[in-house]
Amino acid sequence: MTRGQRTELNGAGPVDPERFRHVVGHLASGVTVLTTAHGDQRFGMTASSVTSLSLDPPMMLACVNNAVPTAAAVAGAGTFVVNVLGENQSELARQFAVPSSDKFRDVRVHTGKLGVPVLTDALAHLECDVVEQFGGGTHTVFIGRVLSATAGAGQPLTYFRGDFGRFEFARDDSAYRKARQQVLSRVYPADEVIVLEDLAQRLAVDRAGAFYALTRLAADGLVRRDPDRGYVVTQFDVRTSDETFDARLAIELGVIELCIGRSTPAELAELRARFERMAALLVGDRFVDFDGYLDANYAFHEYLVSLAHNRLLTTTFGGLSIKSVMTRSFGSTPVTSQRFINVQRGLTEAFERADRPAARESARAYCELAKQRVREILAHTGGRL
Repeated sequence: MTRGQRTELNGAGPVDPERFRHVVGHLASGVTVLTTAHGDQRFGMTASSVTSLSLDPPMMLACVNNAVPTAAAVAGAGTFVVNVLGENQSELARQFAVPSSDKFRDVRVHTGKLGVPVLTDALAHLECDVVEQFGGGTHTVFIGRVLSATAGAGQPLTYFRGDFGRFEFARDDSAYRKARQQVLSRVYPADEVIVLEDLAQRLAVDRAGAFYALTRLAADGLVRRDPDRGYVVTQFDVRTSDETFDARLAIELGVIELCIGRSTPAELAELRARFERMAALLVGDRFVDFDGYLDANYAFHEYLVSLAHNRLLTTTFGGLSIKSVMTRSFGSTPVTSQRFINVQRGLTEAFERADRPAARESARAYCELAKQRVREILAHTGGRL
């Protein structure tokens, strides 16, 4: 595919998580141009503090200096586009990085689905509606829900030595991970309000960095936004985990009935590959990399459900917030049980043998193990996380 031949991944309306994952993969830690239109004027700026925030719903976060006209334009328009630049577009990045009366000169532009200017030759585009904004020092943080996403062929512009300022991805991600660990270790107990200034002080970051951490925690389901109280630590108990794991079991039992013995060799090979990636991250009753295990576990079960080739089942599975429940269930300790890998290995092998009874038994055993592990952890935390 040439750069001019675009792949439309979604139109108006929310982008599903898998398509969003594909497009946002073009972002990497690269260089983007933020564009919008307000009144009769177009605005654009090269931006480095842009990152994906959530897969479901698909969300982007952009941090914009208030001294740049684009900040007020995005706030006024309520929409913006993240244009991900390709590896040969460093001059385009320079053009939008410096003040100019016409940043769009000699640039191919078309109007996107939200009525906002889109850089036609950019590697990827994400059109967003602003759903929340927050002032932090000299910057404004914009949270945008992705309503359209497109991507073309090529590699992203991932490094441009110093010309566009300092990247903040590593700092922001570190602050988020520290905040998450504080919630999981009950520095902030269930139902407690997290005050932005207090969190910023604990994390040794500015207000914008603390707000970024809170929005990531909300996407994880670890905190919720209460309209009257602010960000509140989500309560988590046995009922919450039981209902989620039981719902996953019901879906997977249905998948077993539909597709055992019908999966192709290629599908079974992919299921096996996903299992092996997951198994490598839980060794000797300890997580080698909990976040990596969480992603690999979700990918394994998501693919298993997809074997039924039933969109309703896949959508229902995606709505379980299973990652959030597993984070709350297992993320407070690196210690777990190798039995989780053993029963999931049994599930994989049952699919490979087309053994429906064995698959059902393994799925039920995995569900019971998960529920029991939550009870063990909650027993040491007073019944709530």
